[in-house]
Amino acid sequence: MNFSDLAARTNRYLGARGEVPPACGELVEACLAEARAVQRFRYVSRIFDETPAFLRKSPYAEYFAGCPRVALCAMTLGAEIDLRIRRLMRSDPARAVVLDAAASALLEAMSDEYEERFGAARTDRFCPGYGGSPSEDVREIFALLRPEKETGIALLPSGLMVPQKSMAGIVGIGRRAERRCGDCAAKEHCTWKEEGTTCFAPEKRS
Repeated sequence: MNFSDLAARTNRYLGARGEVPPACGELVEACLAEARAVQRFRYVSRIFDETPAFLRKSPYAEYFAGCPRVALCAMTLGAEIDLRIRRLMRSDPARAVVLDAAASALLEAMSDEYEERFGAARTDRFCPGYGGSPSEDVREIFALLRPEKETGIALLPSGLMVPQKSMAGIVGIGRRAERRCGDCAAKEHCTWKEEGTTCFAPEKRS
């Protein structure tokens, strides 16, 4: 896992643009090291040869068109990182915010790395709430995947997951699909777009 890529992801979560001051860069690096030390990564998935019914609607149907199989997945960094962030919120709120962003970046990166086992012909992970999809569809994933025992993730009545550094999504298998701004629910008010970049590839476009 590339540490500089993790730092760049963390800075994006923090809303940082351009050159990061040395002190901020050092704090990001320290929080990434702390997140990596504390994390207890767990990932569970199940591959479906037949597309689950809840994915046969927009925008899933369009995103996963041409994929002969899909994988439902759930992943977490565990409860320890949540506890560390909560404690820091009382003693050092600024560091807590950076650690929170670092943990989010680490969860994304570790999940991406895990999903390499699905093969090169796969889509990016698509989570309920993306592209205008209903965020409550996470319940559909939990109903089919039952990740609670293997990962320790619980789904609250509100639809939120605990531990907080957890997520659930879908990966299409058998066809490559790149992330697109057109799939994003925030595309009409995107500050990255105004600057000629994207949140997932922040390099300046030519």
